[in-house]
Amino acid sequence: MKVKVFSPLSETLGFKEKEIRLSKKVRIKDIPELAKVKLEDYVLSLNRVKVVSSDTEVGDEDELWILPPIDGG
Repeated sequence: MKVKVFSPLSETLGFKEKEIRLSKKVRIKDIPELAKVKLEDYVLSLNRVKVVSSDTEVGDEDELWILPPIDGG
């Protein structure tokens, strides 16, 4: 799967984009490369169209974007 993260999170994780191989479907919060992050503090977008939670299952063919919180006025 492809994971894309945006600043300042990219500094925390040490990458802006990363390919992660998954042998089976897993919950986003169970991906070891994302363990440093409190995912509930971010917007998670699956395959560029759907906002999801960290409990959502993803597979090797998915693309996950992790974006900073969105504020509006």
